[in-house]
Amino acid sequence: MGTVKVSEHERRDWVIIVVIILIGFMCVFLVGYWAVRFPPGWELAADMGSKLDPNSDFLTRRPGGFVEPVDSIILTQPAWIHVILTPGALFPTRIPHAVTIAPLYITPTPVTLATQTTVIIPSPTRTLVYYLPTSTSISNASYTRTPLFTSTALSTAIITAMPTNTAVTTTTNTPTNTPPSEADLQITKDDGATTYLSNGTLTYRVTVVNNGPSGVVGATIIDDIPPQITSWSWACSSQSAGASGCDPLPNSSANFSDMVDLPNGASIVYTVMANISSSASGDLTNNASISSPAGITDLILGNNYATDTDQIVVSTSFPNGNIDTMPDGQVAVIPPGSSVTLAFQSPLYVGDDDSWDLVMYELSNGTGIAMDLIQLEISNGYNWYTVLHWGDNIPDTNSNMNIGDPLIGGVENDNRDFTTIPKSDVLYPFGTGTLTNPATGVVMELDGFVPDGNYNYIRITCPLDGMDAGCEIDAIALLP
Repeated sequence: MGTVKVSEHERRDWVIIVVIILIGFMCVFLVGYWAVRFPPGWELAADMGSKLDPNSDFLTRRPGGFVEPVDSIILTQPAWIHVILTPGALFPTRIPHAVTIAPLYITPTPVTLATQTTVIIPSPTRTLVYYLPTSTSISNASYTRTPLFTSTALSTAIITAMPTNTAVTTTTNTPTNTPPSEADLQITKDDGATTYLSNGTLTYRVTVVNNGPSGVVGATIIDDIPPQITSWSWACSSQSAGASGCDPLPNSSANFSDMVDLPNGASIVYTVMANISSSASGDLTNNASISSPAGITDLILGNNYATDTDQIVVSTSFPNGNIDTMPDGQVAVIPPGSSVTLAFQSPLYVGDDDSWDLVMYELSNGTGIAMDLIQLEISNGYNWYTVLHWGDNIPDTNSNMNIGDPLIGGVENDNRDFTTIPKSDVLYPFGTGTLTNPATGVVMELDGFVPDGNYNYIRITCPLDGMDAGCEIDAIALLP
């Protein structure tokens, strides 16, 4: 087998090829080195996009000794490069993933929502629901954030992605700031009397008022009929300042109830005519009340109730004495600390006649009288009026026992001995005002001292601080 000989010329060709290859690698290395050296802020991203920073020190300050680099625009990947590198590829618009931030659970103050409106919000959209502190109402709103959303200005948020052109309903809530409703309802009731008579009548005046500040719709008035009243009728006397709802009640034995509207400052007045039972007894107590509806705070509950109490007038017999007649020497003794109520056989009329109306005969001591501490009152069945009070050291200017009279003078002592009562003061019907024929009558002028009208009762009270066993009265008579 023969030996293959390689010529010297062929060996030199391979050497040249190797040298050229080595020089090529060196050139590639130098070109890459200088490419990086010229724009040191440039690098290629994984998606073939340039990350060259146009604001880098290299591009803005241009260090000396460097060759001006290639324009950075050339080094930035063009938009069409994706199509060239990946023919037929589709690149849809990216939508960020939904992010949920846990809400802060604060109980909001209930509010009245405003009218809703509907708007169209293009995609991408973030719908925001956030909760503010309890002093502010819950608010709903919609905002557009592309491509990201930041919720740092909110207490809490829930963010959800919305599809394209979705109709979103937004509501704007305005805090109402409505102050609480407060009012002061007041009721009063009075019949103008302190006493009553069986088989008589009483007239009550019931007044309800709203002292504000808020108006009240649907205030309830209640008055239960007392057992001494057989029937009554309610009438609306007056309504002021826009009050309404006053319903009259014809003659009835039922309890009274009425619902009324009372603006601030309004009032209603009822007139109540009551018929008293012939068998009535004890104190007649009548209670009335007014109450506000739900949602209204009554500022003063103490004046939501009114009570009127009257004592019954019951006559007793005049013990061991006379009523409406002349004295006979038979005295009635009223024990200290007690009183008796007597009924006149016929009414005592008080009018403008300028004469004595009533006389009380004390027990004669032979030459005069020993005046006891005593109080006399007359009544029309509804009120008592004091007509004589011996012992309070206040002059009884309507009687002949006026201690201001210089002929009598002195003080109002118990058992005060009057040997002579001036003839000019009283001689009716007995006595001459002399030592041998003393006047024993204590007379009273009632005109102008009590209201005009008929009086059916007299009450005699003997105080506890008397010096003897009681008050001795011979007779009581009405004067013509």
